[in-house]
Amino acid sequence: MYEDDAVLISAIQQGDEDAMAQLVRRYYDEIFRYIYRLGSPYEEAKDLTQETFVAMLQALPAYQEQGTFKAWLYRIARNRAMNYVTRTRHPVEFTDEHASMHQESELEQQFSNRSEVQELLGSLPEKQRNALILKFYHGFTAKEIAAITQTTLPSVKSRLFQGLQKLRKRAKGVME
Repeated sequence: MYEDDAVLISAIQQGDEDAMAQLVRRYYDEIFRYIYRLGSPYEEAKDLTQETFVAMLQALPAYQEQGTFKAWLYRIARNRAMNYVTRTRHPVEFTDEHASMHQESELEQQFSNRSEVQELLGSLPEKQRNALILKFYHGFTAKEIAAITQTTLPSVKSRLFQGLQKLRKRAKGVME
């Protein structure tokens, strides 16, 4: 069993199928939750997660370590999820199922309940919502979020700040 992603990726590039299975097991649930939190319906999130890993495995031979592997994988997942939204034009809707499928995040600790946070997140612009999900649910730094979303660090910081401001303002309106 490989502990380090870099060693695991090297083993996969050498043709080790057990290493490939381990990598998928390591990140599958995490990637599924990310895609699902972006607002994909449950079944679609499962399909998009599988597509993410297929795309990752296809791109892995050319993978060059720039930033973390995890951030690179999340970028693939984000692109798959955004392509789905563009293709289907489904509005983002958060359900009670979204709220109940994860542990409480740092963001949710600031508000009274999970479903409230999910509803408020769903009302944010996509770029702010995505930055907040990556930061508070998945623990990425602003620099890693910039790599995942292929944007600048100042843009990510602005999205996080503005997104939090909007959440707080909207939450205040909900509580009054």
